[in-house]
Amino acid sequence: MTADAARQVLINALAAKPAGLSNFVIRGEALSNADVTRYSLVREMAATVCEDVVKAVDALTKKQFLDYDPSYQTSSSQVLVEKLTEIPELAARDLQVRLGDVDLDAGGDRVVALAHTVGADEHQIVAYRLKGPGIATRRAKGITLIPRNGIYRPVEGDVLYYEPRFDTFTCGGYVYFTTISLIQTKLQADDKARELAKKTLTTVTAQLVIDGFDDLEKAVMDDPNLRAKMAAVARLFNSDPDYAKNLTTAKLVRFVRSNPDYNIPTSTMNGKRALRFDPSPQHRHQIPRLLADDYLHSYLTDRNYEAGSKQRVKA
Repeated sequence: MTADAARQVLINALAAKPAGLSNFVIRGEALSNADVTRYSLVREMAATVCEDVVKAVDALTKKQFLDYDPSYQTSSSQVLVEKLTEIPELAARDLQVRLGDVDLDAGGDRVVALAHTVGADEHQIVAYRLKGPGIATRRAKGITLIPRNGIYRPVEGDVLYYEPRFDTFTCGGYVYFTTISLIQTKLQADDKARELAKKTLTTVTAQLVIDGFDDLEKAVMDDPNLRAKMAAVARLFNSDPDYAKNLTTAKLVRFVRSNPDYNIPTSTMNGKRALRFDPSPQHRHQIPRLLADDYLHSYLTDRNYEAGSKQRVKA
């Protein structure tokens, strides 16, 4: 598994006693067209940052590692892992950071990320901060002043703020992150989720007749929550080969007509009953949830429920 190999990469990097620090500013509108520049810190500050990065990576190795899946909602004890080549925008900037042959930072465009490197060669770790307040700021309100020989002078341009807080790490060709939305927003890398969602939808509906299928496909491609639901269905298909046998038009239509409380509409196409996709915001999730079997029955209270996720009980 990618996650197991990625964990070992970080463990090996820490065992190499990473030292030395380089610092970088990434400026632009987004990672895809950003410029990388470097800057230095005074010795005491550099030692602190280096220690912070190593400490953060060490804490990372103690978490549960998972291969990136757009359907996951991670907890604070989990780490998502993806191959760096799958995120080309970050990979391009990461290469520049690792080579280090860039100009000194002199301000300019807005800051989209700060990066710090420790270690060398295959054990080099890069820690990024890409989100949250305090990466840099232009003072829209008030004026920041600093003392110079008893005279306070206004600070112009950008001010960088350092915090021992990192969103993403790269090492040995892997990307490590703990926030699922980060890879789909800041890293501009939701293509994988879209491709997986479209492929899964095509696969799971191969035996189905759906009135409004084109609208369903568009909704799945555009909505991150529906894309995540399709990723969950993909996992069901991969883990349970018999699952697909239940996804037939006749069986699903029979189910929704027997359970009107779920409010899933049907229609007639070519003289036969079919599922009907309702694109309204409050109902667009219905068919994806049906495909994911997101329902529970309580034997205790004899009630039916919708469920966001569940784990199958093994006999």
